[in-house]
Amino acid sequence: MTNWLLPDHISDMLPRQARELERLRALTLGIMRSHGFEVIRPPMFEFLDSLLTGSGNRLERSTIKFVDESSGRLAGFRADITPQVARIDAHILNRPGITRLCYAGSVLHAKPRHPLATRQPYVVGAEMFGATGRESDLEMVKLASEVLRRIGVPRVHLVLGHTGIVRAVLKSDPALSAEAQRQIVSALGDKDPSELASASEGLAESTRRALASLCLIYGGTESLAEIESVCAGFPEALEAVRELRWLTERCGADEVTVDGSSVTGFDYYTGVSFAGILEDLPEPILRGGRYDGIGLAFGRYRPAVGFTIYMREYAALHDAELPEATTAPASEDPALGSLIERIREQGGIVVQLLPGEQPQGLSESFRLTHRIVFEDGRWTVKGTAAGTD
Repeated sequence: MTNWLLPDHISDMLPRQARELERLRALTLGIMRSHGFEVIRPPMFEFLDSLLTGSGNRLERSTIKFVDESSGRLAGFRADITPQVARIDAHILNRPGITRLCYAGSVLHAKPRHPLATRQPYVVGAEMFGATGRESDLEMVKLASEVLRRIGVPRVHLVLGHTGIVRAVLKSDPALSAEAQRQIVSALGDKDPSELASASEGLAESTRRALASLCLIYGGTESLAEIESVCAGFPEALEAVRELRWLTERCGADEVTVDGSSVTGFDYYTGVSFAGILEDLPEPILRGGRYDGIGLAFGRYRPAVGFTIYMREYAALHDAELPEATTAPASEDPALGSLIERIREQGGIVVQLLPGEQPQGLSESFRLTHRIVFEDGRWTVKGTAAGTD
């Protein structure tokens, strides 16, 4: 017998998970539309130069590349939708002022993000272009909190940071080299004090002390006072801390954790960064932040802030309820057809049983709450054991 295998970390999405994912997609995009975000649908693949533009090195290793036979140019399957949205905003829409866009779709990764991750995540996201200042950051963070709450996250837990804190500390030291910065950022990302000490050798003692202290700060909003103390000699870092404090007080989350040395996407994020945490998932369900200038490579500098939600991982946590359905017999009676059509137009599901088909065969797909029967000369909807008349 042929054993039909899929590539590692690639799997089918069966009816129950697909149904839950579709529910979450529709709900999330509906929330975003209610805030003024317009839905777009970028292509699954495009030429590599635009697909990786503005993303630093973070997508290079995640992107599956191939030669487009039609043009002979190097192309890739999208590993992230944000660069595509930036291209659409800067190069195609080219609107003045603020543009709010949202999207939903699959992305494809060359390697999984962690040992349990799928290589084909399904993501929903929102991006705002053309807005600067903390008010636009707050709008996006609050929208992220609202979406998580509305899709059923029982307690919204956000981790907030600001790349401007570490960036300001590093910027102040003239001895910093590009290689030293790379090693320092890696050590801070791993929260590894010993590696950080080694990577920061040669820098000023004040810089080393500040970095070592920031590396260990990860806690509640009370941590902000500690960050301010550490950054007392770095004015630009203090400005970033003030913005971070302002956001934590208004973000709408049930729980807030502050990361004193936030360096996630350091070559990408230019300001605030945030993540949504669930105890049942090994990585954040949501990631977002400010990434100014992403549209410059497309011919137009645009400040930008946005977030992405990993919906496939969240959908897998839930055993979606089976939808209610009504069964009808196999009959060509126009009166029955008219009744079935009315029920379907009202959003109901009617399965017209084929000759020999038994209702029990539908039990894995639906809760059969009603059935249509012919009584007293007319077609009538009757409740079953799972429903009522």
